[in-house]
Amino acid sequence: MADPTRIARAESATDPPSVREWLKPLESAGQRRSTSAKRVGGKAASLGRLLRDGFPVPRGWVLDARCFTELVDRQLPRGHDLATLIRLSGTKVGVDRAARARDRILSEPLPETLSTALRALWQTIAPEAPWGLAVRSSATCEDSDETSMAGLATSVLGARGDAELDAAIRQVWASAFLPRALAYLAHAGVRDVAMGVVLQVMVRAEAAGVLFTAPPAGLEGEHWRAGERLVNATLGLGAPVVDGAVAADTLRIARGGGKVVAAAVAQKRRALVVGAAGLEEVAVPAARAEQPALGEAALRQLAELAERLEQGGKGPFDVEFAVEGEDPGRLAEGAAAEGEDPGRLADDAASEGAPAAREGAPAEPRVWLLQVRPVSGGGFPEGGGADTIWSRANVGEALPGAATPLTWSVARAFSDRGFREAFAALGCRVPRGARLVANVHGRFYLNLTAFMQIAAQVPGLSPRALLGMSGGASDQLIARLAEQSAGVSRRRFYARLPLTGPRLLLRQARLEREVAAYEGEALWAQRALSELDMTLLPDDAIGTTLRSVFLLLERTGTLMLHCASASLASHLALCKALERVAGRRASARSASGEAPLDGPAGRAETNVEHLAQVLAGGVRELDSAGPGIELARVAELVMLDRASRERLLAGEVRGPRDLPEGPARDALARFLDAYGDRAVREAELATPRWREDPAPVIAMLTASLRGAPGDPERALARARALADREMAMLETRVSRVELALLRTLVGRAQRYVRLRERMRTWVTRVLGMLRKVALDIDRRLLRIEPSLLPGSVFFCTYEELVTALSSGRADVGHVVRLRRAEHLRDAARPDPPATFIGRPPPVVLPPASGVRLLGLPASPGVVEGRARVLEPGAPSLDAVAPGEVLVARTTDIGLSPLFLVAAAVVTELGGPMSHASIVAREYGIPAVVNVPGVTLAIKTGDRLRVDGDRGVVERLNERDERAAPPSPSGAAGGAQGDGAAPLAAPPE
Repeated sequence: MADPTRIARAESATDPPSVREWLKPLESAGQRRSTSAKRVGGKAASLGRLLRDGFPVPRGWVLDARCFTELVDRQLPRGHDLATLIRLSGTKVGVDRAARARDRILSEPLPETLSTALRALWQTIAPEAPWGLAVRSSATCEDSDETSMAGLATSVLGARGDAELDAAIRQVWASAFLPRALAYLAHAGVRDVAMGVVLQVMVRAEAAGVLFTAPPAGLEGEHWRAGERLVNATLGLGAPVVDGAVAADTLRIARGGGKVVAAAVAQKRRALVVGAAGLEEVAVPAARAEQPALGEAALRQLAELAERLEQGGKGPFDVEFAVEGEDPGRLAEGAAAEGEDPGRLADDAASEGAPAAREGAPAEPRVWLLQVRPVSGGGFPEGGGADTIWSRANVGEALPGAATPLTWSVARAFSDRGFREAFAALGCRVPRGARLVANVHGRFYLNLTAFMQIAAQVPGLSPRALLGMSGGASDQLIARLAEQSAGVSRRRFYARLPLTGPRLLLRQARLEREVAAYEGEALWAQRALSELDMTLLPDDAIGTTLRSVFLLLERTGTLMLHCASASLASHLALCKALERVAGRRASARSASGEAPLDGPAGRAETNVEHLAQVLAGGVRELDSAGPGIELARVAELVMLDRASRERLLAGEVRGPRDLPEGPARDALARFLDAYGDRAVREAELATPRWREDPAPVIAMLTASLRGAPGDPERALARARALADREMAMLETRVSRVELALLRTLVGRAQRYVRLRERMRTWVTRVLGMLRKVALDIDRRLLRIEPSLLPGSVFFCTYEELVTALSSGRADVGHVVRLRRAEHLRDAARPDPPATFIGRPPPVVLPPASGVRLLGLPASPGVVEGRARVLEPGAPSLDAVAPGEVLVARTTDIGLSPLFLVAAAVVTELGGPMSHASIVAREYGIPAVVNVPGVTLAIKTGDRLRVDGDRGVVERLNERDERAAPPSPSGAAGGAQGDGAAPLAAPPE
C-alpha cells in the first residue's frame, strides 16, 4: 500500500478538477496573494511554509476563508456576522445572536458544488487514508504572535466520506461563534475574522503528543529550565494530550543534542485510534502501558526538527506531532493478548498498518508535524492584566474542573458579593469595578492581586499570612504579591477603626446566635420547598421560587464568609501568640529534639502555623467530619451482617433497598436521609446528589469493608490527644497568664472553625435546593423543545433562566446548544496551573524530579503506604484499599469518608485551612497539600512515606525495572545520575 501521508507537492496534480475548484493543495498555502494568510488562514499558511521548507507534514488541502464569509453573508440574518458579534461580546444580545448563528451554520447544507468536491476528494484519497482526514480550523487571525485560536476552535479527527467531511467543516465554522472565542477576539482587538479550513490525511499514529521548544516567558524555573525542551506524549493519537484528557509521559530534553534530562512515564492504559466506526479507545497491554511512548529514534527526530524550526523563525514553538511506524501493530497485538475481540483487533491491526499488512513500511519510526505555532496563552482573564496573579489553589477544592454555566453564574454572584461584604465589615475599601473572581477556561479563579491589595489595608493580613493557609503560591509569588500591595494606604482603615472595630467584635460575639437564627429560617425554607409541588406552578411562579432560593444562597454564602473571616482572624491571633513562645517549646512530635519550632526543618512561621492547627484540632461536632463518621458506623453494622457484607462486596447493591432488612439497611437509609444533599464535586449544580445517586456512597462503604472494622471515635480521639499533648508541652514553657491566653485563643479558633463548617454544610444544602428547582425548570425546557438533552437547564445562566421564566417565553434551546458546546471544549482542556501570572500558559508543567516532593503540612503524623491515585471524577472509589495513601489533584470534601479508610492524604491543591485539611486533622490521619504535580509524579502502587508534620512526601522504592525514555545519544535518560525523575515499582 502506498504511503498515505506523502507530501502533497508530488500529488497535487492528481486532484480532480472539481476538487481544485474549491480546495487548494496545502503546499501552495501562503505562497502567493491568492493563498495568503488572509485568504486561507494562519494555520494553513504556516503548514504550507513548512512543506515548502522540506518538513514532514501530512498531505492536505485548504478551503479558502472566503467560503466562510460568503456562507455567513448568504445564510445568516443581518447583525449575526462575526464582526458584529465580536463587538457585542459579553452581552445578552450577543450571546443570543451567536447561538442562533451557530445553529444556522450547523443546519444549513454546504453549496452543492463544494459537496461535490468533497465527494470527489474522498473517492480519490480513500485508499490512501484508512484513518480518514483531520479537519482543522485556520482562522485569518490564527497562529500569529498576537493571537491563537488554540483550544477555542474545533478540530474533527477521522472524518470519512463526503457526509462526514461536510459535517466536520460546518462544525469547524460554527466553533468561531462560541462565546469564549468571541470574547478572546474582542480582548485581542480583532475586529473581524474569517475561517479557512485545513483537511489533512490522518497519520496512523503509534504515538503522538506535543513538543514545546523552550519555556515561554515566566515559566522558566526548577520544573523547566531555559536550556530545555518539553515533550508530552502518549500512545495512539495525540488529541487527548493536547486536550489534557489523559496523563501523558512528560520529558525534559536538552536543547543541544536532545539528551533526556528528566522523565516521568505515565500509565497509559487506553489509546485513542481511528477504528471502523470512527474514533475509539482501545485497551493498551499492561506491559506496553508502563513503557515510554517515544523511543530513541523518535526523540532524535523531534530534537532535530525542533532545532530546524528555531533556525527558521523565532520561538518558542508549540508543536503537535505524530509518530508513524514505530511497531504500529503493537497495541492491537497486545490487546488481543488481553482477550479482546480477535476480529476487531485484526481490523485495528490492519488500519494501524501492521508490518505484515503494509508494503514498504519504514525501517524506523517517522515523526510528522501536524501543527506548529508560537506558544501563546490566549487572552488575559476578565479584570486582569499582564501582572495580575490568579489562583484557584483553595477554591479549586470546592469546584474542581470546568463549571457549567448555571453553576458559574451562581458562584460568581454569591462569592463576589460575599467577598465585598466581608471586606466592608473589616473597614476595607473595595475599588469600584474590581474583579475579584474570573472564569478561566470554565474554572473558578481568584484575582489574588486585587484581593491582596484590598486585604493589605488591614494590618497583619499580609500575602504570606493568608497564602500560608490557602496554599498555591511559591515564595517568589508571595514576594511579588507583597510588592504589588506594598504601597496600599491604611489611612482609611485606621480612620474607620473606631467604628468598624467595635462593630466587628460585636458581630463576632453574636456570630453563634446569628448562625442559629439563620438555621431556623433555612430549615423552614427547606421544609417549605420539600412540600411544594412545583409541577403545579406556572412559569412565572417557578421563576419566583428560583429567585427566592438564590437569595437564600447569597445570604448563606455571605454568612459563611463572615464565619470564615472570624476563623481566619482567630487563627492569626493564635499564631501571633505562639510566635512569642516559639523559642521556649519543643514539639510533642519532636521529643528527640530533632526539630525545634524555629529550627532548620522549615520556616519558623510555617511551624507556628502547623502548631496552631494541631492545637485547634479535635473539634467535636464538626459538620464536615460527619459523613465519614456516620458511614464508618454504617460499615460497623454491615460487618455484623454477613448477607449485607457479601452483597456489597459482590457489587450487587445500588441503594438501601438492595440490602436485607435489618440494622445495616436502616442505617444506610438514615445516612442518605441526613447527608443526601452531599456529593463528590458538590458545588457543581449539575452533579447528582447522594440522595439521587448513592453509587459513590456505596463504593466508599464497600472500600471500608475490605479492612479491619474501624473505630470512628478512636480516630477522633487521636486528634484530641495530640492537641492535649501539645498543650501539655506548652504548660511547662509559658507563664500562667500566657497559658490562659493561649487556651482562650484555641477555644475561639475551635468555635469559629465549627461555625465555618456548619455554614459550609448549609451552602451545600441550599445548593441542593437550587438544583431541585433547576430540575423542574429542565422538565419545562424539554417540554417546550423535546430535541434538547436532559440537563439542559445547567447550560443557561441564572439571569437567562429568570428572564425566560418571567417573560413566559422559555425559548433558550439555541443558547443551551451554544453553551453546551463551549462547556465540552472547556472540560476537554487541561487544567491551567493552580496559580499563574497574566494569562494562563498553554503548557502543563512537568512534575518535580527527585524522591522527595514538598508541600504544605496539613495534618500531623508520619505513615508509609502504597499510593492510590484518584483520577478526576473519582471513578472506582471501591478500589481503594485500607491503608493506602490517597493522592488526588484536589481532595473533594465529598470524598472525606474515604479518609477513615486511607492511611494518609496527599493533594496538589488546597491549603492547611481548607475543608479537607480540617477533616483530615479531625480524623487524625496525616495529610500534605499543595504538592505541585503530585498526580503525575506518583503512580498507583508506589510506596510512599507521608510526613504530615513537615509537608514532605517521599518515594521509598525505585521502578528500576521500568525503562526510562532513552536519550537520542543512547544514554539512559531515566538514570538518577542524569537528573531523571525516579519512578517507583507497581504493586505485585
